[in-house]
Amino acid sequence: MNEKVKYLLVLGAFIILCMIGYFSMQKDEVVIQASSEHEVEEESIYVHIEGCVYNPGLIKVPKGTRMFELIELAGGETDDADLSKINLASIVSDAQKVYIPQVIVYDENEESVTSISRTGVVNINTATSSELQTLDGIGPSMASKIIDYREKNGYFTQPEDIMNVSGIGESKYNKIKDKITI
Repeated sequence: MNEKVKYLLVLGAFIILCMIGYFSMQKDEVVIQASSEHEVEEESIYVHIEGCVYNPGLIKVPKGTRMFELIELAGGETDDADLSKINLASIVSDAQKVYIPQVIVYDENEESVTSISRTGVVNINTATSSELQTLDGIGPSMASKIIDYREKNGYFTQPEDIMNVSGIGESKYNKIKDKITI
C-alpha cells in the first residue's frame, strides 16, 4: 500500500470517529416553560370573619387556607371565644362568612341555662331541642334537623342561614325570623 492511500485511510477513519463522537455527545437542552400569571401567583380567596376575633372583617387568604389559619390572620381568638364549636381543620371557601362564637357562661344562681333571651328570642346556635320547639312551626323532628345541621356545618353565621336546613323555607323562616338570633 502506498503512503498516500494509508494517509487517506487514516484521515477518513479519523473523520468518521470524530463525526461519531460529535453526534453521540449529549447536548445541553434549554427548556423554556411558558406559564400564565395565574399559575405564578397563588390563587387567593376572600373570607368574612366575625365574632370573637381581634380583627374581624374581610380577609384575603390563599386558596386552601384552614380555619385555624384564618383565625390567626384575624388577630387570633379573644379570651371568650368558644373554639370547641368550630372545626379548626376545615378549609375555608371563597365568599364564606365565619362566625367565632362566644363561650356561654353559666350562672350558678340560675336553676337552668337557656338560649332564650329575656325578650323571648332563641339563639339558634346554642338552643336545645326543647328551646327550638318554642318557635312557631318547629317540632321535635325539625328541632333535631336544626341541631344536626348545626353540628355538621358549624354555627349559623346569620339568621337567614336556618333556611339551609331541609324543611325550612322562606315561609317558615318569615314566621320565626323575629324570634331567632345567632
